[in-house]
Amino acid sequence: MNCEDAGELITALVDNELSRQERLLIESHLKDCSRCKRAYEQERALKREIHNFGISMAEPAGLKEKILSDYGMLPDKREFFPSRKNILSFRTLGKPAFAAAVLVLVLLPTIYFLKPHSQPISVAALQSQLKIARGELSFKKTANLNELRAWQIRAVNGKFAPMEYNLVGMRVQPVGGLVEDIDGRQLLVTVYSGAGPSVTCFTFLGTEADAPDDATVFFDQTRDVRFYSFSRNGYNAVLHREGNVICLLVSDMTAQDLLQLARGKPMAL
Repeated sequence: MNCEDAGELITALVDNELSRQERLLIESHLKDCSRCKRAYEQERALKREIHNFGISMAEPAGLKEKILSDYGMLPDKREFFPSRKNILSFRTLGKPAFAAAVLVLVLLPTIYFLKPHSQPISVAALQSQLKIARGELSFKKTANLNELRAWQIRAVNGKFAPMEYNLVGMRVQPVGGLVEDIDGRQLLVTVYSGAGPSVTCFTFLGTEADAPDDATVFFDQTRDVRFYSFSRNGYNAVLHREGNVICLLVSDMTAQDLLQLARGKPMAL
């Protein structure tokens, strides 16, 4: 297990939501990785503080009316304007209920920024590539490429079609594919395999903003197309846009060779 995989499981470990196998894997990783172990301890401390804060918020009945009355928010029949005793003061700031409310306002934004945000879909696709390579993500195996294409197009209601590359010269050919859903977005996945290095093509609707921030950008003047090259977990990837369709090629071949392959004109099927 690498640090990226462990990072996705730390919160689930703290919440006790992992399977036995997942727990054993991440616990083994935490023994050897001080950075991930520190992240785990920080997550535990944060959950503990939130739990303790929730317990401290239990207040007796009638507190709401008392707070509203203290701050002049309940109508007073005797006077239209609130009296001077209802004006916010340093004494008010010292009241436990008000201090708790201030703590909530400060704590919630902090929790939001500490919480890991979803990763770009292109990076998530590379994790799918890892699962395919390990045999953890099955795909439809077929020698009939037309059947595979028709099946994928039907799965997305004809909204878009998979990209195709002619890789016969590399001694690889399409051997199957799948339709994957990542964060509510559908990806058409075609797997090329053979005597040469395997290549996986991910096709989905998107924009160039789907490339990770650390990608290296190459501009092809002849085609007026930008190619985004990046690497994760031993795999290289190149992303580019054809209209409103994104093509992401993933392989363990060198980044330069994969870029040359991506720059070959693909065909939308």
